[in-house]
Amino acid sequence: MSLDTQLLDRMAAAVAPTVVPPGLARTALVGGRRRRRRRTGGALALATAAVVAGSVLWPGTGPLAREGQVAVGGTDSGRAALSWARSLPQGEPPALPFFGEGGIWSDGQMYDVPDEVNYAYPPREVAGGWLVMTGHDEGQLGLAVMAPDMSLRELPAETFGGGVHDARVEVSRDGRRVAYASWVVELETMAVTPVPHQPEPDESEGYGATIRMAGFTDEGLVYEGAPFDEGRGTYWLLRDDGSTIEAQPPSGWIGDDVPADFAVDYEYASDAGDTCVTSYALEDGAWSEAGHGCMGRRLGEALTVSPDRRWLVTDDIPEVWDLRDGEWRAVDMPASVGQAQMAAQMGGVVWEDADSFLLPVSDRWDDTVPMGKHYVHTVQVVRCTMSTGSCEQAGEEQDVRVTTSMWGTTELRFARS
Repeated sequence: MSLDTQLLDRMAAAVAPTVVPPGLARTALVGGRRRRRRRTGGALALATAAVVAGSVLWPGTGPLAREGQVAVGGTDSGRAALSWARSLPQGEPPALPFFGEGGIWSDGQMYDVPDEVNYAYPPREVAGGWLVMTGHDEGQLGLAVMAPDMSLRELPAETFGGGVHDARVEVSRDGRRVAYASWVVELETMAVTPVPHQPEPDESEGYGATIRMAGFTDEGLVYEGAPFDEGRGTYWLLRDDGSTIEAQPPSGWIGDDVPADFAVDYEYASDAGDTCVTSYALEDGAWSEAGHGCMGRRLGEALTVSPDRRWLVTDDIPEVWDLRDGEWRAVDMPASVGQAQMAAQMGGVVWEDADSFLLPVSDRWDDTVPMGKHYVHTVQVVRCTMSTGSCEQAGEEQDVRVTTSMWGTTELRFARS
């Protein structure tokens, strides 16, 4: 299945038979932007889906051009944004790992990375190190656990049989299991278990009917499986004892960048002047309403929900929607900075923990660099904390070498485990 077909299938499944959910346009655009830089193929969709699911892209400013490098200069608004970020007080380095200057950065330390690691997929913290992608050629992609000594433990090859299509890669909260495609892998033993409710070959009806992982919760793994209806699967909760129960939300959907035990429903007023938001939480195998409120404006893009299910980041940043209390709260960030940076990154925010989010700030973002060329950017990551409303520098600036390849752009990015 080509990426074009997958994108059309996912868009069709998302819009039928209800209103287009906020965030769909961003997902489609991010996939389309990266698709222009890659050849199609079943396995490479793993990189696309993993990047879309809960990751953040970072680049920055560029020096003079050298061989194989594109010289870039910042925009006026970008330079102002980076100047603002540089004026903030210094804080701790990001708690989430990322590819930066020289290799993987984790908790302020840098670790060398083997050549076979593909920087197009952001590292994710797991037991024993970081989950990384390996391989640089079509048909050779894989997942592996990289230890601090640079050694790699490849995940079982059979889990990539036939490609992984639009798989989301999900890591359990203890970092000991990985779920992707239609498999769960125990990282300590590398034992592979297929999830139940696999679709039948004739079940697609012209739509993409594949297992889609939503994520791990305290109760187990939530995922979409059979039966399917026009590309939409049925949500299931796979418990640790191997049993499953249906976990279909009463309304709304479990989207990318949303906890797997949480669903959000958006209702637009007929006069297009308001958006009402209702959220639902999954507990003990049952859904219950968690909050409701009307925003007083029409919502453009809903981007990411905090791990504690309280905060919803939208393109209204620096205002953030309080899902629990049904009101707007703000962090101390100029609107001209947050909104422009997020628009350039088609998102950009990732939750570091339940109270703080990270936003990479750069003076320029460029997705037009030809394949095989690269440039160097300076990036300052900013951490904003909801309980105080304050922002600070998350670690020091990074000079990042950005390269365009068939798999996408090796921009500095985060992904939550």
